[in-house]
Amino acid sequence: MERTKKRIHLGMFHKFALVIILCGLAPMIILVTVLFRSMLSQYRQVITANYQQAAISVGSRIDNMLSAYNTITKMPYYYNFSGNGASASYLTFDRFRQIVYGIGYDPETMEKERKNDMEIFLRNLMSTDTYIMAAHFIGEDLNGNEISFHVNIWGNYFQNMDPFYQAIDRENLDKTSKKMMLYPIHEDQYLTGGMINQVFTVARNYFDLRGSIQNMNYVGTLYLDIDARKISSLVDSVNFVEEEKLYVLQDNSLCFYSNQPNTTGTLLDMKTLENQKTGMLLEAPSSEYGVSTVLEIDTRKAFAAIQNLYQIMYLLIGLSIAALVAGSIFFSRKLTGPLTEMMTQMKRVEQGDFDISLPSSRSDEIGVLSSRFNQMSAALKTYINKSYVAQIKQNEAELTALKSQIYPHFLYNTLEIIRMTALENEDTQVSSMIEALSEQIHYLIGPVKDLVPLRKEVEIVGKYVFLLNCRIQGNIQFEVLGNHLDTLMVPKLILQPIVENAYIHGIKPKGGKGRIFMETSRTDSRLEISIMDDGVGMDEEQLAKMEQLLNGDAIGIKDEYNWKSIGLKNVHDRIRYLYGEEYGVKVTSSPGFGTIVRLLLPLMEGEITYDQNDYRR
Repeated sequence: MERTKKRIHLGMFHKFALVIILCGLAPMIILVTVLFRSMLSQYRQVITANYQQAAISVGSRIDNMLSAYNTITKMPYYYNFSGNGASASYLTFDRFRQIVYGIGYDPETMEKERKNDMEIFLRNLMSTDTYIMAAHFIGEDLNGNEISFHVNIWGNYFQNMDPFYQAIDRENLDKTSKKMMLYPIHEDQYLTGGMINQVFTVARNYFDLRGSIQNMNYVGTLYLDIDARKISSLVDSVNFVEEEKLYVLQDNSLCFYSNQPNTTGTLLDMKTLENQKTGMLLEAPSSEYGVSTVLEIDTRKAFAAIQNLYQIMYLLIGLSIAALVAGSIFFSRKLTGPLTEMMTQMKRVEQGDFDISLPSSRSDEIGVLSSRFNQMSAALKTYINKSYVAQIKQNEAELTALKSQIYPHFLYNTLEIIRMTALENEDTQVSSMIEALSEQIHYLIGPVKDLVPLRKEVEIVGKYVFLLNCRIQGNIQFEVLGNHLDTLMVPKLILQPIVENAYIHGIKPKGGKGRIFMETSRTDSRLEISIMDDGVGMDEEQLAKMEQLLNGDAIGIKDEYNWKSIGLKNVHDRIRYLYGEEYGVKVTSSPGFGTIVRLLLPLMEGEITYDQNDYRR
């Protein structure tokens, strides 16, 4: 029996991918292979030239910087400053030596005046460059004793000069050198600017020019501490290709500066660096200051881009294949995705959630099906809301309204029965107390009003004071000064917390007897209510705590027993929330005389009527 051959049927996806691979990727592989070797050689030449130019550029910038500081350090030879500060010129070459030796000064004031003139000179030097952090002059007086003067950008006080002397190696100073001297970067621990920075130091010896050139006496040495960020700014302005290691060397061995912090100030052997298999050194010529610039580059990183071209080529091939697969998946999901989403939304409908909406922007059959599904779910939601949810909401509203009416009336009726019983027993004080308490409770939990007449607030405060006098058997007097209390409208419950604070923190510590005054004043746009007591008052520390409370986020002042001043803070926050930051509570007080609490409100005035049943039983 003859075997039948199986025919391989390729789908459109497989055919499309095969054509792309044969017609697109194969020529690209051949082209990349041919061009790679010639590009690699040219790339090496360009990169090496760029690095060499970068090293030369950094060396030139550092050389220019050192030339500028070389000029600055020569200023002692041209300095002529009048002691009275009237003039300054650069025509006399011996004035600086006279300052150092104290020549021309009154012996009694010589030390002070010499120090002042030297600090003026040093600050003049510092003003020539913003990167100069400190200036120092260390020399010898006419008796051969060492003298020193130090200033910095923060003043003339230094914490500890030992690190400075260690950095400049003062003991091994070559006092015969006539060139500018460089000291590597070190930390300025002796300055007092609040943080430790890194500086490098330039120095120049100063000689007595009155002698012959071959026999000039040493006078002292000028030192300038330069912010190391000066060099960093020069280096950062040069765009390198990779993360290179930069070394600025003195005398071809001492590392003056490096972007590798651990190598600064150490001796480097360039031969060791050159022998590294993966490293390449590029050096800029040494300048007149004996400073050379060396770049150490890692050839693996520098030439990584060209060496990775093969990998990029294979990556592109892989990405092309992945793009074909992703395209087929995308079109498949484009078709099946909306159907899957529709099935998910159907499950939500089964669970009673009809707040769904499928995207129906497509114009094909799937878009029409999504639109019909949205219409169906909306119709179901409308029907259920009409026949079921609406009835439940109505029942809940009626139950809530009934409960809100039962609880207050039950409390009011109970208090009324107790009051009537007290009257029958001829106990008028208990009756009055219950009536006052009932009105306060009704005012507190009664109808919510944004604004109430000021007179109603005053009445409630009067009830509170009455109950307070009954409870403590005290003699607290509450007086009100002001007019138009019926037409002035204020937020509800802003007076009672203030009066309560006046009693608890002012009158109660004084013995429980005192007076509380309330006075109103107004302008065209503002109402001010002042509540004053003659209690113990507050000192400045207590007032500061009160001010901090009013402006802070805490609900009150917490002591070892409980929170206090919560009501005052609440009134302040409510007023500012309603009317803005310019309104609120202000407190002033004097120990032994009392406290004044002022409420600042916008003026809200008019013949506003209100139902007395809103505030009474």
